[in-house]
Amino acid sequence: MAEIITQQAELFFISALYGVLLGIWYDFFRAIRKKISHKNRTVHLEDIIFCISAAAGLFLLFQIYNQGSVRFYVLFGLAAGAALYFFGLGIPVEKAMEFFVGAVVRLLRTAVSFLLFPAKIIVNSLLKTLKKIKRTVKIVRSRK
Repeated sequence: MAEIITQQAELFFISALYGVLLGIWYDFFRAIRKKISHKNRTVHLEDIIFCISAAAGLFLLFQIYNQGSVRFYVLFGLAAGAALYFFGLGIPVEKAMEFFVGAVVRLLRTAVSFLLFPAKIIVNSLLKTLKKIKRTVKIVRSRK
């Protein structure tokens, strides 16, 4: 009997940890939304990705630890972990996540601008050449 209670307590704490992890995962999406402007469709797509990944993780949790049985204490542990995260750990983790996502966005923008710099020079020189050709064609046409 004590072994069953120990297993149930362990599953409760694992589900609470999963609730905290879901809070961190959701804060990742919130940080992306704050640092990169989105359209409504993209936000909906991110929400769908979050919901599917959360459901898949919860399904695996039930399959691995409870042979697929849905137990109330597991759902309560999940809710308790999420509440613990959002009312306790959430603010500092959210700030750290925003800083991390902002740094990655700045790094990617710098890398893209660095990689596209030669193409920008080529395109600008081609545009200048095309403008000169266009001006020359206009002059030649006007002389006829």
